[in-house]
Amino acid sequence: MDFQERYRKHKTFIENRWQPIDVKVILEEDPEMKISILKKAKQLAAKEIQDQEEQLSFLEYLDGELKWHEAELKQNDLRSVSQSAQSNETRTAESVQIEKINWKGAQTQLAYLVQLLLENGFIEHGDHWKMCAEHFLVKGKPINNKKLAVAMGNIQEFNKGRKPKKGEILESIVSDISSPNN
Repeated sequence: MDFQERYRKHKTFIENRWQPIDVKVILEEDPEMKISILKKAKQLAAKEIQDQEEQLSFLEYLDGELKWHEAELKQNDLRSVSQSAQSNETRTAESVQIEKINWKGAQTQLAYLVQLLLENGFIEHGDHWKMCAEHFLVKGKPINNKKLAVAMGNIQEFNKGRKPKKGEILESIVSDISSPNN
């Protein structure tokens, strides 16, 4: 007896047993979790179903569902890889176009300038530190996240009245571009 014959013979059993599993699978958005649910259901069915023919029919049915969802996952993975490759190409093209500004002062001074620009509304809060790392070098070297964190901590000291070396010059530049006469 082939699967089609077994399915017709045990259709009601399979549908009743499948319905609660199907609900879980439908409600799950993650394809990998859907596959996990099906694999667990298969293990459980192998232990619980006593009638050998019903068990075989249901396990074959679950195998079909598994194959369908695994194919869907592979298709999604292929789409994801394709999209990732396209976005990497776009990012690579973009990164080639971005020439970083070589800040010759200290990283703390750069952090102070960014803070002044934020306070005066020239840039918005958000990923401004990430932007800083993406668009600036400090003395020819990429911005180090740890050093940037220290520099940001130093900004708190600047807010208490301390300023970095040449901080007045940075304030003057921001003040000059902030004045209504410009």
